[in-house]
Amino acid sequence: MKRQFRIVAYPDPQTLPRIIGVFAQRSLIPAILAARLCDGLFQIEVGFDDLDPATAAIVTAKLHEAVLVASARCDVAETPKDSCGAAATPTAAAA
Repeated sequence: MKRQFRIVAYPDPQTLPRIIGVFAQRSLIPAILAARLCDGLFQIEVGFDDLDPATAAIVTAKLHEAVLVASARCDVAETPKDSCGAAATPTAAAA
């Protein structure tokens, strides 16, 4: 099942490596990864094409334990969106 993690974290040089490390510890390779500094916080989205609910719950709990993470949630993925609400896939300019 497609899953989308939405993570809000404090800006620090170690934020992204620590968050990615949570996924790497479980040998999970994301289909999409996006990070943006928005309103003074990192807004991070990590998407998976096939991730079981139990693994998603464990990873979400681990993300909550991370020092620099303010919040984390995992949802069933719909249309991927970037962290500030825009569509993650670029749209073609009208000619």
